[in-house]
Amino acid sequence: MRPEFWRLYRHLIFGSILVILTSILFLLFSSVQRNTLLTQSNVCADVELSLALSLHGIPLEHTYDSQFDWHSLVASAPYSDDEIEKILLNKKIMTSSLGVSTIVLPDEAKYSEFISLKGDNILPIASLFTQFLKTPLISESQKIKIMGWMECVSYSELDMLERTMPAPIIHAFVQGEGFSFLWQLSDERIFQVSIAYKKYYQTAIIITIISIAMLIMLVFVWKEFSSLENRRKSFENFTRKIAQGNGRIPDEIPDGSGALKELAYSFDSMSSHIQRLLKVQREMINAISHELRTPIARLRFGLEVIKDELGEDDLMTIEALEGDVEELNTLVDEVLTYGKLEQGSLNLHFEATNIRQLVDGVLQHNSLLLSHLKVEIVFSEEESGVLADAHHMHRALQNLILNAAKYANTRVKVIFHQDEERWQVDIEDDGPGIPFEDRDKVFIPFQRLDNSRTRASGGYGLGLAIVQRIAFWHGGAVLVDESELGGAKFSLIWSRNQHQETLS
Repeated sequence: MRPEFWRLYRHLIFGSILVILTSILFLLFSSVQRNTLLTQSNVCADVELSLALSLHGIPLEHTYDSQFDWHSLVASAPYSDDEIEKILLNKKIMTSSLGVSTIVLPDEAKYSEFISLKGDNILPIASLFTQFLKTPLISESQKIKIMGWMECVSYSELDMLERTMPAPIIHAFVQGEGFSFLWQLSDERIFQVSIAYKKYYQTAIIITIISIAMLIMLVFVWKEFSSLENRRKSFENFTRKIAQGNGRIPDEIPDGSGALKELAYSFDSMSSHIQRLLKVQREMINAISHELRTPIARLRFGLEVIKDELGEDDLMTIEALEGDVEELNTLVDEVLTYGKLEQGSLNLHFEATNIRQLVDGVLQHNSLLLSHLKVEIVFSEEESGVLADAHHMHRALQNLILNAAKYANTRVKVIFHQDEERWQVDIEDDGPGIPFEDRDKVFIPFQRLDNSRTRASGGYGLGLAIVQRIAFWHGGAVLVDESELGGAKFSLIWSRNQHQETLS
């Protein structure tokens, strides 16, 4: 297994273990915390109910009803409501690290010593509720008032029960973590009385902790995926450069595991080999083309000399030979031009250019070749300003127009479009057209299609290849489609802002 994949799986495994362990530890912690809160609520309710009875001079029925020793606090005479309120509201319950609780009462209790917990056992306090609610020494209205001062005892009036049983009725039932009591008053009102347990948002906290743990795991996983994505983008940039034929893969590649390096260096080796072959091919073609210029020039000169010495009958033969020499010269010129565009050894000078003037110049320069055709130009003079290298754009337009004229029957149409991002020149003809499956082949150098459009048409298959390279260095492309005239439509498209200032 590759190291980067193992690292990703490792993060997933460790992250899952982290989530599970975090959940277990927090469940244990929350269980302890919940029990602590339950104990604190029970102790608090015990203190408040015992205080309410003791301050009214009512001794507890059983010594085990409370966890505290209250015998010394039982008042000989009942305290006033104001004193009871202050004592209940200002009491303090302190719990040590060992879980032992002590109570500190305010001065109104007239008791200066601490009241300490008798033992560690937590006993039910149902009997305290029963004694408090049943005692006739405290009126019902006073009981309701006292419960309003208690922090750990809650009550609420119910209206859905039938009031048919004599008051007072005390009925205890289990609710949640503790007891609830139904208490019916003499006026037949029924209250639900219970311990006011402190809220503990266990579920929300568990979800939060698990979410944090999962987020941490996802951060590590995202980091790995981000690293893989960065490597993918780097490799994509490398391969794009290789495809464009400019540049090799740098020595330092952002890949610690070496998997991308191995693949990148394999591509680099293949690219270097291909570039060497292409370089040899280009150098050979350029050398041959350059070497052909001298014999072609000698042939021209020789034909001119012979023409002066021959009679009228031989002039047609000489003119035919001159045409052949001119074709050879054109071929050499196109090969050299394409080689320079392919190698990127030309300097392009982009400037504001009138595309209409370029088209008119092509038509005027090739008027004899276009004399048998109707050439229609569709664009306004006001919208013909473009940014381009005028010399090479003229060459591209000339190749496209002459290509259309070569196959057109009667009509050639030149249309100019533009928008906020690009310029476009469409050149259409009413010739035989190009089959869909052959449209990409027309841009391959020296490629000749075996159909009615290319047979007996002349040319060397370099004109459209040159147009494609010119469009490329203008940040554009050449597209082939079917024309409304019935033939082919070539669209020269280039960007307003993505062009190469220099090819070197």
